[in-house]
Amino acid sequence: MLSAFCLACLVRAAYPQAMESSSSLPEMPICKVTAESAKYDGKEVVVRGLYRMVIHGTILIGNGCPNENVNLREAPGYKASKKASAMLRSLTKKDQFAPVEVVLRGTFRVAHQGQCFGQDCAVYELESLQLLSAQAPSPAPGGSSPDALNTAAHESGHVEASKGTPSPQ
Repeated sequence: MLSAFCLACLVRAAYPQAMESSSSLPEMPICKVTAESAKYDGKEVVVRGLYRMVIHGTILIGNGCPNENVNLREAPGYKASKKASAMLRSLTKKDQFAPVEVVLRGTFRVAHQGQCFGQDCAVYELESLQLLSAQAPSPAPGGSSPDALNTAAHESGHVEASKGTPSPQ
């Protein structure tokens, strides 16, 4: 029978990525990851971006790439910092569509031919393993602050599109 120590050694040898601490991965803006998507496809990353709930789930976007929606999906075994989770709930309590700046650790994926992620058919997905932090969004470059109206406009386009009317772009 293997001792717990030997079992831990075997797991570390077989799955070294599972034993990495999140601090060993550099934090990057989600826009950097989507800009170099082939490099990060299937890799574990730590990303900063704007978390937004949408009618069909949740997405992550960046201030520098607002049209690049990254579908968010919780991985089995997902965990969140208690402080970050409380902050996320607090910031979305009055408006569930309000953006929240988050740092997430997860596996980034790129859709390949004939594939897409989530009901919005996104090109990218982050299978989130861990919510590391959450805070109110920082003002975007140029002084404008992201707001829930952008999400509401995004969602109204889906509602119109679902009625057969082209969504405004």
